[in-house]
Amino acid sequence: MTKTLTIFILLISASMDAQVSINNLATETNSFLCQPGVTNKTPGKGASISYDFNPDFQMRPPGAERSSEVRRNERFKAKLKVPIVNSKKFKAMLGFHYSIERYHFDKIDPEYNPLFKRLNDTALKSAGMAAYFVVPINEKYYTSFRLSASYLGDYRGFMSLDSRYGVYRAAGLFGVKQRDDLEYGIGLLYTKSFANTSLLPFGFYNRTFNKHWGVELAIPVSLKVRYNFKEGRMMLLGTEYSSQNYAMNVAKPVSNPFLKPAEKAPYHYRRSSLDLTASYFHQLSGWTWVELKTGYAFSLKSKAKDLPENKSYDLKPSGSMVGMVTVFLSPPKYLITK
Repeated sequence: MTKTLTIFILLISASMDAQVSINNLATETNSFLCQPGVTNKTPGKGASISYDFNPDFQMRPPGAERSSEVRRNERFKAKLKVPIVNSKKFKAMLGFHYSIERYHFDKIDPEYNPLFKRLNDTALKSAGMAAYFVVPINEKYYTSFRLSASYLGDYRGFMSLDSRYGVYRAAGLFGVKQRDDLEYGIGLLYTKSFANTSLLPFGFYNRTFNKHWGVELAIPVSLKVRYNFKEGRMMLLGTEYSSQNYAMNVAKPVSNPFLKPAEKAPYHYRRSSLDLTASYFHQLSGWTWVELKTGYAFSLKSKAKDLPENKSYDLKPSGSMVGMVTVFLSPPKYLITK
């Protein structure tokens, strides 16, 4: 049951990001067609650069009796969304993302452990692109779709299109804009990756109660309460699911000719946590924002799978603090609304 829930949350997380991004970047108003998003909602990120980290925690290597000490796990991320079509009846955007994740160990026990040695000396990369579409139906209902391809692993170079690193997703949702301060909806997410293939449902609910309070729920991966101090300053409090999958070459090339093409990487590595966080958003200028996040990450089941041996290992990481700094651009609506 725990494994199923973890996979369910992991696969939905990318779809939720698409839905929130599309809603926040709605760029045109029309009295006869609804536009996704509610009043006072957190700003959409048209372009962003972020750095986040988890310091001082432990993980247990496969086959070891004692845990290894991780001084820091850090991630550098860059994202860009570009509007392509912005008409009354149809909107389309292209998105690009790139991230590098690194582990810095103070001590690996035992010293020869191949998985942790590989984690300690390599950059885990995630690169890809996505297409977003919003189709308003009438003044109350709208649909949204997302297609994406990402490549996650320890490959050399800027990006690899090898299918053994590939994660391909298609998501569609049906949204209801009840009024300017209330929207909700449901959707389906199809994922085909080097780890598995699935079709799963998700939901969202955004509500603004008054000039200060609201909620932003991407069910089940992010449940947040919003407090607006004043225009250009707000805070989100709540829980969110953090995870990532990577295909890795740990020790030696795979020589078994009977392995499928998607299993050429010797290991699959997955980390996951449930984070309790507080995020503060501050508008620096008309376009420029900064987001500061802090909190605590409660570790969930992180695993490594040795594909040639067909063995899985629970890595049992401890909990840790979490921090993040993001600088992003969000075009003001009055500049792009016609």
